[in-house]
Amino acid sequence: MTSVGRRLGAILLGSYLVLFFLYLESPLLIIFLTSFSRGASLTFPPDGFSLHWYARLWDYVHDAAGLQPGLVASAWTSVWLGASAMAGSVVVGVLVAFGLRRYRFRGHALVRQCFLLPILFPQVVIGVGLLLWFSAIRGVPSWLRLVLGHLILTLPYVIVTAGASLDTLDEKLEEAAMNLGANRLQTFWHITLPSIRSGIVSGALFAWLISFANFTVTFFLYSGEMRPLPVWIYENLQRVIDPSLAALSTLVVLLTLVVLLIMNRLVALGRLVGLRG
Repeated sequence: MTSVGRRLGAILLGSYLVLFFLYLESPLLIIFLTSFSRGASLTFPPDGFSLHWYARLWDYVHDAAGLQPGLVASAWTSVWLGASAMAGSVVVGVLVAFGLRRYRFRGHALVRQCFLLPILFPQVVIGVGLLLWFSAIRGVPSWLRLVLGHLILTLPYVIVTAGASLDTLDEKLEEAAMNLGANRLQTFWHITLPSIRSGIVSGALFAWLISFANFTVTFFLYSGEMRPLPVWIYENLQRVIDPSLAALSTLVVLLTLVVLLIMNRLVALGRLVGLRG
């Protein structure tokens, strides 16, 4: 291929990637621009520029008259719900990943796939199934229903990321520790866990993000006294549609980006420390 052909191919490929990226991110861009609209309704392109709808969020924070109450409570519910799902997923997911990686048994592949099924199943199916199950056994409080439901969704991501880190772990390090007198628990705590911390951190932050932003399963399990943020936004949409919701959505997206940047920083730092060590 001539240099002209290679240059043309590079231009076409670059143009395709840029257009494809814009196509994927266009909904977020539209929400971002609409949040600065001066008009009273969600329209695109926005009618002028104003920070009015961001200021209106302050009225939501203070539960001003005429507005949907409970924004702060819903946001806090999503935060602690995500933290609970993250903690449970890390504890269970790391142990499951370790067991699947180190022990071979009949039906090993089937068991592994069963743990990953929540990624493949439609969330509507999971939500309906959990709703029917909790209705049948009765007496499960709302907070526990939500935590268990989100744990099902987030657990596979920790298993995948922790398992990927375990695949790259040199087992000779563990063998050396045990040869020096460490038992299996000490080896796991002092050698295995520090060596796979990048996978654990990645899985934990993914778990929190997925739980924080989940709507479908949450909608089937929430109750009036415990309303996570995605459900609060949905209920507010039933009452009024104005750019304040676009402003709130923009802040949620920014929070997601901050968490992703932190994850990238922590994982990169963990790898650097591991290489230096």
